[in-house]
Amino acid sequence: MKKRIVSVLLALGCVAALPACSSNEDKFVSELKAAGFSNPGEPSTEKEKKSKKVGKRTIKSSSSTIEVVVRVKGCDLEMAKISGQSGYWLDELHVNGQEPDWPNYPENLNREQVVKLLADSSTKPAGFKECYKPNEA
Repeated sequence: MKKRIVSVLLALGCVAALPACSSNEDKFVSELKAAGFSNPGEPSTEKEKKSKKVGKRTIKSSSSTIEVVVRVKGCDLEMAKISGQSGYWLDELHVNGQEPDWPNYPENLNREQVVKLLADSSTKPAGFKECYKPNEA
């Protein structure tokens, strides 16, 4: 009997957690749309668990990173943010099955700023020249 109650409570906890994650994902997509990205892809969430030994105690923590791919000037760019925190950053370029990190992780860029970043002479990830099409929307 106790196992059944525990199972039901565990299932309810999981179901209750799902809307919170999807709600944060939906908010991030809305945030990107407000920044001028008209074509955000499907959001996904990566969870990371950490443990740190402090004296005799182990402190455990976890964080969720929401990722959304947007297409700008022919390049698929992955924007990321920590769930529940404000701000986001340009994380990776997706090209030819590779996902190189974006150097310097520019933060809170709107679409116009991304277009300028793609056109300037700053350091770009490997594969950038293969995808970049300055005349594309």
